Amino acid sequence: QHKHSSAGPIPIPLSLSVPGSGLKSSTAIASYYSRGLLGSCCVVPGTGWWCRSWSAVPGLLLAASRPVRVVFAGGEAMGSGRVFSVVASVVLLWLGVAAAQGDSPWKTLSGNAPAIIAKGGFSGLFPDSSEFAYQFAMIASSPDTILYCDVRLTKDGLGVCLPDIKMDNCTNIPDFYPKGKKSYLVNGVSTTGWFSVDYNGTELSQVSLKQSIFSRTPRFDPSFFPLLAVEDVASKFKPPGMWLNIQHDGFYSQFNMSMRKYILSVSRRVIVDYISSPEASFLTSISGRVSNNTKLVFRFLDEATLEPSTKETYGSMLKNLTFIKTFASGILVPKKYIWPVSPDNYLQPYTSIVDDAHKAGLEIYAADFANDFALSYNHSYDPLAESLSFIDNGAFSVDGILTDFPVTPSEAIGCFANLNKSNTDHGMYHSFFPSFSFFMFIHVTNHHY
Repeated sequence: QHKHSSAGPIPIPLSLSVPGSGLKSSTAIASYYSRGLLGSCCVVPGTGWWCRSWSAVPGLLLAASRPVRVVFAGGEAMGSGRVFSVVASVVLLWLGVAAAQGDSPWKTLSGNAPAIIAKGGFSGLFPDSSEFAYQFAMIASSPDTILYCDVRLTKDGLGVCLPDIKMDNCTNIPDFYPKGKKSYLVNGVSTTGWFSVDYNGTELSQVSLKQSIFSRTPRFDPSFFPLLAVEDVASKFKPPGMWLNIQHDGFYSQFNMSMRKYILSVSRRVIVDYISSPEASFLTSISGRVSNNTKLVFRFLDEATLEPSTKETYGSMLKNLTFIKTFASGILVPKKYIWPVSPDNYLQPYTSIVDDAHKAGLEIYAADFANDFALSYNHSYDPLAESLSFIDNGAFSVDGILTDFPVTPSEAIGCFANLNKSNTDHGMYHSFFPSFSFFMFIHVTNHHY
């Protein structure tokens, strides 16, 4: 951990060893910190030097580029001083993304690599749907990461990204409107809290997002994270893909508001790549009315839960994928639908749902991925192993992963999948970061360690 410095490259305590140190190991790593950029370089016997750059934002140093091989004109044997000097020059050119991976035999419906969908950005660390969360997702994850927004409507019809329909669970709104608690029916269930439909955009402009999962750090909650409209996310971050999730369409009808009209309107102003909803009637109402390039995805909830419009359980609807195909091009399911877990936390045999969906012509996306959630013992507490079990198991691959930690599936897809089917040295990535679930971020302080 180091202070920011503009004086030039500074070695920091990430080094395992450097050339000329006398340490004998399969890989030698040199680290540098220069002008707000952090990087690591690794020498792999027989292949040379590989470097990876990082970028800094207030309070954090963030993972950014994939490894790039660096060829030095004067040869590869050098002392640590030259390592830091040359690496500093390399990072100032900004390494970017490494050369594209060779063709890989993905078992997705399209044959392309699975999509990475960042739920509310990098919500495993920052407040879901906050500016930092979306920014971190774009910096730290695969360059084609899709940004996901749970859309809620305000009193004046503005669509904002909020992870929970109860604003008190994810914002500090009670501090500004202490008497704003109300009770409404949400899918037939009386629900008490603060709701976006009671406030207009101006009234919500002073409200800040906060961490909505109490087991995660509240360290960033004191920062001011204003609510972002769908248009804000699209214009600020210009993501390669936008995913809008409409969780409670029926809720808004009791206030004479139409989520359908909003979606049709915003899709004329913003490129929306995916629209998901657990309500079949909502997807049916917009089918054929949005761009042909927008994929409609039916979201499955718990198998015993009733779907609001058909009054069937999601478990029973799972047996009729041909019906879902009439209004959607894909399905989004909890990961337990694919790999069930026993009460004692061991994996059960995988189900046929991925094959069933693909046979019906539906893409299938898996949800509920997070590095800090309880994992099956079969994965040895390794989120990377869990991601790989859904995309590279020899039998099937989901078409995308919805996650709070998009860097993990980025690592799985970009570096570890299809290792035995590609000439790419995916192991290079692992030499820099043995575990993204552990080495998640470095906090910048005023102290030296």
